[in-house]
Amino acid sequence: MSRHVAFAAFVLAFACGADETGDRNSEDLVETLPASVPAPEVEAGILIVTPERVRGWQEEGAPFVLIDARDAVQFGEEHLPGAVNIPYVDIRPGAKLPPRAARIVVYCSDHDCPISQYAYQSLGSLGFSEVYDLRAGLQGWKAAGYPTEIRATDN
Repeated sequence: MSRHVAFAAFVLAFACGADETGDRNSEDLVETLPASVPAPEVEAGILIVTPERVRGWQEEGAPFVLIDARDAVQFGEEHLPGAVNIPYVDIRPGAKLPPRAARIVVYCSDHDCPISQYAYQSLGSLGFSEVYDLRAGLQGWKAAGYPTEIRATDN
């Protein structure tokens, strides 16, 4: 039994970066670690994501679903690039929603708008596990200098 434990410890140590003698080369470990991994902000149990982070995901081509939780009229007037409109009142069992394993970002008008929080909570109650609230909303996105899609008006 003790040989099995010793062998398992050796395999684990080797797999985690130790050399044949069991010593870890700390210089190699430091080079493989990222400089920093920012933790998401949590406010009242809700994961908050910044406009900068969402824009970064867009530029990287990271897979995520951007949901504008406002009504169809507001969405039609102006929304974030790549957003889909799923009003928060439509987030319920049986609705057409993204896959539960998808990374989802919800937003509404601005920091004071509670709609994104309602959408966040509804998605969580339906079993979605990776949901973020772009708490700054459309206005925070624009304040950060990022583009929006605006409905063309007839002149």
